[in-house]
Amino acid sequence: METTTADEPLLLGVDAGLTNVKAAVFDTDGRERAVAVRPTPNERPRAGRVERDLSAFWDVTCETIREVLGESTVEAGAIAGVGVAGHGHGLYALDDRGQPVRDGITSLDSRASDVVKSWDESGRSEAVRAITGYEPFVADPLSILGWIRQEEPEVYDAIDRLLFCKDYLKYRLTDVVCTDEMEASVFYDIEDEAYSSELFDTLGLGDCADALPPVVRSTAVCGEVTAAAADETGLEAGTPVASGLHDVGAVALGSGAFRPGQGSLIVGTWGQSIYVSAEPNSAGGGGLSRRYLGDAWLRYRGSRSAAAAVDWFTRECCRDWHDEAASDDAFYARLNETVAEVPIGSNGVVFLPNLQGSTDDPNERGAFVGLTIEHDRGEMLRSIYEGVALSLSDRLLELASEDGLTDVRLGGGGAKSAVWSQMFADVLDERVVVPTGEEAGARGVAICAGLAVGLYDDVESAVEHVVGVERRHDPTPAHTDAYREVHEAYRLAAEGVAPAWEKLTSIERETQTNDD
Repeated sequence: METTTADEPLLLGVDAGLTNVKAAVFDTDGRERAVAVRPTPNERPRAGRVERDLSAFWDVTCETIREVLGESTVEAGAIAGVGVAGHGHGLYALDDRGQPVRDGITSLDSRASDVVKSWDESGRSEAVRAITGYEPFVADPLSILGWIRQEEPEVYDAIDRLLFCKDYLKYRLTDVVCTDEMEASVFYDIEDEAYSSELFDTLGLGDCADALPPVVRSTAVCGEVTAAAADETGLEAGTPVASGLHDVGAVALGSGAFRPGQGSLIVGTWGQSIYVSAEPNSAGGGGLSRRYLGDAWLRYRGSRSAAAAVDWFTRECCRDWHDEAASDDAFYARLNETVAEVPIGSNGVVFLPNLQGSTDDPNERGAFVGLTIEHDRGEMLRSIYEGVALSLSDRLLELASEDGLTDVRLGGGGAKSAVWSQMFADVLDERVVVPTGEEAGARGVAICAGLAVGLYDDVESAVEHVVGVERRHDPTPAHTDAYREVHEAYRLAAEGVAPAWEKLTSIERETQTNDD
């Protein structure tokens, strides 16, 4: 590849998710010039806990940025701006010296389940809903703060600033502490769109209300790369950094969803069902509401296992397929061919994809329902594809409710599969659009960076320049009819096995306690 000169502006998007840190360089027309990916340094000290050493996290991010700049043979001076996305929720906190008070806690963590349960029973959760429009859940920063206050009081007392994942990386890049309007709205009074001290007082966390960071709009410059960060990343000192987005918003924007009425589905490690709305909670489908790009709202519900369910199953049950494949592409092609050969409904097997609990209930579990001795792994694999499609589609339709969908965008690694993409179109009975490129999250924050430095006039023109269409999938009426029957079986299976979850979780905890 030829070296790009500094006269040709490029944009760098960094997407620090739950599984990987990705850095991608784009030109102003959205073409991916280079991508680098490294695994995030997550640690699981015990069941239900997923943490991240922040020094190691920063090191991995620096290595990823240096790699993408080197691979693209781009002069660092060609980077006109940097955008950063990170997983939402969880908690990354600093003390008054700007140092982490403890390892970061990710949104896969469920240590705060007992805290949430006590808030539910005391009525505090409902009081929070009246302020914020949502009730605290296990990976919510409020719930994690409650756990820290209860279990690590010395850490709680040391907290000076509350940040999210991407905000920690921005801080290391720029030495500026801030967040954007999307993540700040976690702590908003939804009526006046400002930080709520009442929210913290309600939960007995009032002394943390002053730790909330300043808000800089997602598409504005929040700071510049410092000399120290330049040495570590290979970027030029003084390069502008945009405030960026929670990765759900970044993927929505990177897939072209920014107008009210648009939907976006992410089939990544997590799954996300996303709906762009003019108002918070304007539809009756629940979910979380977050400010989005200044004027809109993003309503979404997460699923803790989407593509992760396929990875789990193939790792445990299809190692021979992987070993026989000439490449990863050949392996995934075999998976898709296998799924395509199995009829809709997986010959009577239903899969519930809650392998890591759910955002509604951490005790929920995954399950195959309907297995017989006649079933094989091809049918089980298709049931996983179908279970994920049914789960995410259900949530999107609930979010849209009576407002309806104008179009649906599909992103994440699962969108590479034409078989899976068509399945979503058939289940939803809607056209599904798969955008070009694979790094929608990095693309979304690259758009933020382009807007921040004035390369685009507004969001609409930026999306027109940057987001293309790879494929369109129209629903097949006969398939949609068949999936209505499968959906009913899925619903009955979920309701039927739900009473067992709490008991199974209790057994698991008792076993771990005995092992300790």
